[in-house]
Amino acid sequence: MNELLVMRHAKSDWTAGHADFDRPLNDRGIRAADRMAGWLLDEQLCPDHVISSPAARARATAMAVVFCCSTDNHQVEFEQRAYLADAFTWLQLVASQPSGLTLICGHNPGLDDLVDHLSASPVPLSDSGKLMTTAAVAHFRFDTSWNELDQGSCELVQLVRPRELV
Repeated sequence: MNELLVMRHAKSDWTAGHADFDRPLNDRGIRAADRMAGWLLDEQLCPDHVISSPAARARATAMAVVFCCSTDNHQVEFEQRAYLADAFTWLQLVASQPSGLTLICGHNPGLDDLVDHLSASPVPLSDSGKLMTTAAVAHFRFDTSWNELDQGSCELVQLVRPRELV
């Protein structure tokens, strides 16, 4: 059984005047990334492997998980193609993953599309009608190999958003 965690980057700071790629997390984003990292640890969902967009906001979000879960830094990849990647690109990026639990961290709309594409069941939206809100984590399980992921091929175990955690 393989597992995939799809995580959208936490809330970024639009006021700092940075280029899109360089936007850091804002205070709320830092808290949300830490909260979700702690939740993953509590749920024993610490990733064996991490693939993240190298953009500052995604990198900081992924590293919150890596730090909290004590994931081996050698198992963390900041992949340029993951920056603003679409669902198809994400499928290419995970196709060669070894067995285990992989976390990907990136951006919308690609992650919305990926979660919708992979889920065998309808994906629950937030109260505001959104799918992958900032710092949300979708947890999937599947029996196929990574390169066989296809539409509806995964069980969506849960989709958790920071505001839903007490």
